[in-house]
Amino acid sequence: QIVPISPTEQTFTFDIKDLHTETVSKAAKVVKRPTKIVIKRKAHPLILAYRITTHKSQGQTLRKIFVDLVTPPGPVEVASVYVPLSRIKRLDDLLIVRLFNFSSLQVKPTEAQMEELNRLNKIAIKTRKTFSYYLDYSYCIVTLFDYNNCTIKY
Repeated sequence: QIVPISPTEQTFTFDIKDLHTETVSKAAKVVKRPTKIVIKRKAHPLILAYRITTHKSQGQTLRKIFVDLVTPPGPVEVASVYVPLSRIKRLDDLLIVRLFNFSSLQVKPTEAQMEELNRLNKIAIKTRKTFSYYLDYSYCIVTLFDYNNCTIKY
C-alpha cells in the first residue's frame, strides 16, 4: 500500500538582529530597514530515523524508539525482548509497532545461562566472605534470585 506524503507549508518570522547583533543593528539603523523577516518554507514532513539491531542497542540509552517484538521463528533469547524494552527512560518514549505474542516476554533463561549465574553468585559469595572487613553492611545490598525451580540465596 502506498501512502502519499504531501509537502506542507510553514511560515514564521525571524529577527535577524539575533544573528550578529552589532553589525545588523548598525546596518538597520543606517538604512532604516526592519530587522524582522518573514520566511515561508515548503517541505515534506519527514523526520530522519535509523534502525539498529537489538544486539547493537545493548548498553545504549535512546530517546524514543519504535520496537517490533514479533520474534522470528526458532528459539527466543531472553535479551531479544528485554534489551529493546530497557533502552528508554520513560514508557512514553516507547512505541510497539504491532501486536506480538505475550509469551515472548516470559522467556526463561537457558540452562547454560543459569549455570553462569550460579557460578557468578558463588564467586560473589566467596568475595564477600573473603573481603567482609572492607564492606559496610549497612550499605551492602544482597540480591535474591528466584526463578521457578532454580533458587540462589546468600
